[in-house]
Amino acid sequence: MAEDVASEIENVLTESWHQFVVYYNKLAPKYSSGLSKGEKETSHWICWNEYDLMFHIGNLFYNILGHKEGSLYSNIQIHFEKNINISNFSGYNFENRLDELKENLKMKKGPKVDMIVTDELSYNSFLLCSEVKFFHGPTRYESPVQQISRDIEKLKVIKECKIAQKILFILLDDYYYCTDNKTSAEIMNTIKEIEKYENDIAVLYSDTRSKLQ
Repeated sequence: MAEDVASEIENVLTESWHQFVVYYNKLAPKYSSGLSKGEKETSHWICWNEYDLMFHIGNLFYNILGHKEGSLYSNIQIHFEKNINISNFSGYNFENRLDELKENLKMKKGPKVDMIVTDELSYNSFLLCSEVKFFHGPTRYESPVQQISRDIEKLKVIKECKIAQKILFILLDDYYYCTDNKTSAEIMNTIKEIEKYENDIAVLYSDTRSKLQ
């Protein structure tokens, strides 16, 4: 039963993502109207950062979930940007695996995860963990591919340690796809590699030039 709920939660997040992409591609040209090509390439309005992107997806998620019948979905909660540790998630059945999680990730404390979906009445493993990436400008310190690889490794270890039933990687790119063909191709190839070889990781990816219209 829990696996069925986790699969349905993944489906709801997927639908939320698709609705957001349609919303974004519809509105972006309106905001960029009248700007020069250079201004359009480097500007952003609908989402200023990754937290904004999570906020939009979360709103759509709860809206879709609210139309589903049955008590199974009445206690579903998204936790944003929370560290997986005892202080945040005390009493869960994976407490004895938290040291293994930190060790495998080479971290001194539990990893921060962008979106954690739980059944608030259950202390079993999370229904889903998701990392969310939004390339709206040039990255600092690490290349886009390095950032993606780091997030994927985190999700893989979370899954291996049985912290979450489902893992999901979300990526929106409206910068490199507009300005840097080489980096955009590297990002796309990395996503294809993940989809090909990482069977446990679901990927939601959109590159868009809608703001250039």
